[in-house]
Formats: sequence, C-alpha cells, structure tokens
Amino acid sequence: MARSEDSSSIPSDSVNPSASRISWREPLLIVAVCLTLYLMGNARTGLWDRDEPRNAVAVHEMRARGDWLFPTFNGEPRHHKPILNYWLMGLATAVVGETPAGARLHSALAGTGTCLLVWLLGRRMLGARGGLLAALMLAVSPIMVVESKLATTDATLMLWLVGCWFSLWELSRRESGRIAATFWVLLSLAMLTKGPVGPAFLLLSGALAWWWGWPARTVWRRLHPRRGLLAFVLLSAPWYLMMLLGTKGEFLRVAVNQQLVQRVSTGMEQHGAPPGFYLALSVIVFFPWSCLAPMAVLGAWRRRKQDPTLAFLLGWVIGPLILLECVQTKLIHYYLPSYAAFALLAAWLVVSVVREEVALRRWTLGRLGQGMLGGIGLAAGVGLTASAVMAPASLRAPLIACGLTVGLGTLGGMLWLHRGETEKGTLGLVAVMWTLMIAAVGWLIPAAEPLRVSRVVGERLAALEAETGLEPLLLDYQEPGVIYSLRKPVALARDRESLMARLGEKEAMLTAIAPKDARAFSERLGVTFTPIEDVAGFNVAKGGDFKLQLAIIRKAPESKPEASTALETVGEQPLVK
Repeated sequence: MARSEDSSSIPSDSVNPSASRISWREPLLIVAVCLTLYLMGNARTGLWDRDEPRNAVAVHEMRARGDWLFPTFNGEPRHHKPILNYWLMGLATAVVGETPAGARLHSALAGTGTCLLVWLLGRRMLGARGGLLAALMLAVSPIMVVESKLATTDATLMLWLVGCWFSLWELSRRESGRIAATFWVLLSLAMLTKGPVGPAFLLLSGALAWWWGWPARTVWRRLHPRRGLLAFVLLSAPWYLMMLLGTKGEFLRVAVNQQLVQRVSTGMEQHGAPPGFYLALSVIVFFPWSCLAPMAVLGAWRRRKQDPTLAFLLGWVIGPLILLECVQTKLIHYYLPSYAAFALLAAWLVVSVVREEVALRRWTLGRLGQGMLGGIGLAAGVGLTASAVMAPASLRAPLIACGLTVGLGTLGGMLWLHRGETEKGTLGLVAVMWTLMIAAVGWLIPAAEPLRVSRVVGERLAALEAETGLEPLLLDYQEPGVIYSLRKPVALARDRESLMARLGEKEAMLTAIAPKDARAFSERLGVTFTPIEDVAGFNVAKGGDFKLQLAIIRKAPESKPEASTALETVGEQPLVK
C-alpha cells in the first residue's frame, strides 16, 4: 500500500552515502551529456551576447600588452568585473586559440563541473537515483545550456557557489577542517569572479535555512570563522587593493557606484522589470522542470521543520530570489546558481513519488504541474513551428525540427507521467530536452550565424581598411561584436567635437550607419557619407530585416550643423544622436 504524501522524506541511503556504490557510468554519462551540449556549435558561431565580445576583447588586449592585472576594452580601462574570469579565458584561449570556442571553453567546463557537484550532492541528499536525476535535469535545462556556452562569468560563479553550498551542507552533518578550508577557498574564487554577490547569496540563503530549522550556528562554528575570514581576505583582497591603488580610485567608483549602486537602484541598460520577473521567466528557461517546481517547493515547505535538508534547499532557492527582487536591474542569469537547488528539489519530488508508488497528479498541485507541462510544451512546439513561416529560409527547417521535438516529446513524457510511470517519464523528458538542445545549438544557432550583423560589419570594415587604408570609426552603431571582429581598438564618436577632431586628423574614415539615418546625421553633424556596400541581417527582437550601410565619412565643406549633438550612454558605449 502506498504511503501518504505527508510521510515522504529524504531516503535513508542519504544518511549513509556508502550504502550506495558509485558506478563510473553515471559521472561519465553526465559528462557526455554536458560536453555534447556545452561544446557543440561553439566553433561555428561568433560571440553573440554583448558581454561575450567585451570579455574576449579584454583578454586579447591583456595578452597583447602582457598585463594580466588591469583589463581594458577597446584600449580603455574596464572595471566592470573582477579578474578571475579573464584569467580563465586567457588560459583557455592559450590552449585552444583566440576563437569563440576558446573564449567559451571555461564556461563549458564550469557547467559540467557544476552538474557533477549536483550529482554528488544529490547522492548524499537523495540517494543514487535522486543524484543522477538532479544532475541530468540541470544539465539539459535551457538556462544551463545557454550560460555554459557563453564567454561570461555566470557559469563560473555558479560552480564556486554550488561548491560552497555543498561544503555547508556537508558541515551540517560532520566536522571537517578540509571541507571548511574548501569553502573559504571557493568563496574567495566567487569574490574574484563577480564580487560580493556570491557572499550575499550564501548569507541570505543560510539565514533563511537557519530560520526554518537548518543548523546554521553549528555550521558557522565548524567553518572556523576567524581563520576562514582571514584566509578569505588574504586570497581575494590583494587584486582589489592593486586595482584601487593602480587606478587611483577609478575602479572603486565604477565597480561600486555604477555596477553595484546603479544596478540596485535603477534598471541599467533598460533591464528593469516588475516583481515576479524571475519566477515568471523561470517557467520558460527551466522548462520542463519548472512545471514540477510548485509541487516540489510546496512539499518541501510542509516538511521543512522535520527535515533540515529541505530547509537548506528552500533557503538556497528563496534567499537569492528575495535579494534579486530588491535589485532594480533584473536579468535571468543572475538567478542561475539557485537552479541547482531547483533541480535537487525536483529530483526529490520524483524520488518521493516513485517510492510511494503513486502518480504525480496525486500530489498537491500535481494536476497543475502536468497541465503546465502540457500547455507550455504544446505552446512552444506550435510557436517554434509557426515562426518558421516568417523566419529566413535557412532557419525554417531547424525551427520546425525544434518545434516538433518539444511538442511531441512533451506529450510522450506526459503520457508516462499520467500512467504513474514517473521515473520513466522524467528520463523521457530528459531525452527530449537533450534532443531539443542538440538541434538548437548544433543546427538552429549556427544556421543564424550569417544573419548576425555585428560580426559581418567588423569583418567587412577590416577588409575595407586593408583595401583603402582608411581607419574605421563607429558612430551610433557601436556593438562590441564589431570591435571583437576588428581585432584592435577602434575610434568611437562620443560627441560632435570628438567626431570633428577625428575627421580633422584623418580627413576620411570608414563607418557603418543605417541608411535611413544617413541624411539626418549629415544635416546635424555636418558630415557627408559615400556609400560602399550594404550589410543585411535579421533583427530577432523585431522579427524583421535589419540593414546597415558601410560608407566613407568626411567633413562636409563649410558645414553648418543645424543642432548640437546630444550624448546618450547605452550600456558601456556612448552613442551620438
């Protein structure tokens, strides 16, 4: 006879990890699943995200100068992120080469390492079955795949923080000087990767877990805080101190005022969002496991007082969420480290349902979860397939393939779940998501590469410079991808005075401008454009074609501009309007 829902708890073999023998097939499977997704297509696609080329250019310039302490972008100081990510990218590109694949390698390895940590932690918390399910769920989730393929800091930060949470959970069970030392080293690495956000996540999640019954005071004592904090300062503070002294305080102004204060108080780069942003978007980026989250969180909440492990996981999920909701600048990858806890809770739910021999829909909110799974899966399938109608020809086949995979695959997984075959249905959904992500990263995204304008603009400007001898100058189109493709610092027009000074020195320069803006720029800035060629692409956000004109820009003879130029800053690059 199946036990009632309220009697479920952490499996007994989680108390004694040695009770479950470790098979090397499981970690090998996890590594194969991760590396297949996180490496596939990286060499065939340029750097897409704005931060990707910014980081890659900084590494290129640091290598060219032989200076690995003070990052720059386009020849100017870049104080927006700490140093460790640049060091890791520099090491990877030294081995693989200064290519998109090399720039992204550290993220792929960090994502794989995170999934292995979740597997190990899951085995200790949930037993062998739960550890494998949690790792596979996390590995194939869309947000994990994307962030493990980007040349940014987020996958690396997640690795260090998951290691910290792993250490804290182990210390709640036993005292170990080695584990305590590991925690402080990992916390130092997190501080050198993305500043104080890592310690803030851990502090708030630990406080909530303690409130709900997790032995945080015991863990704090076992961390040997005096020695640990001293080690943390000795490991993480020297580089910050060198930056503070070497930049005469400029690093502190940018890092604290712009990157911290402004992100907390304003929606930087138009990334503001209403409350509930992270929960709403998580439904999509953590699909299909987000459909299990409501019943998993509710079930864990009801048992948090009886089971400290569930209190710990809830603190890990809710603590960072509260902190991020208080920050005005909202981006979904800020919440990335907590998806590991979501995967562990989802695996706990599946293990509990299987052990009780009941159907998933018998749990509270189970019908809601299955309804979300079917609704979102079918909507995604129909949406991807329908989008092929308006997409460029090269994207139609992969869009249809992705749509059919997620739509039909979700229906198959739902059928197993409805029959009460919960574990088989979960593994089926893992296979569906792995297939979908393979189609996306190995076919769809590479097929879109010719439509990406910034890379083409940069490459064509470099070729035209070699052909004409004229240097490039960027006006309002100052995408970091252009600078990355040029492989050298490029002149930027920050205002009318700097533009006139540049043209006074060079007389003529190469630039890229939207054809519809050329006349307005000529009248307002007192310049002329001589068109050379057009570069066309596809604007994903607006769902239409996008065109830029490569041209030679000169001062207009006896120019009398109608109005002075206003300066507007968007992100890190000021644009002439």
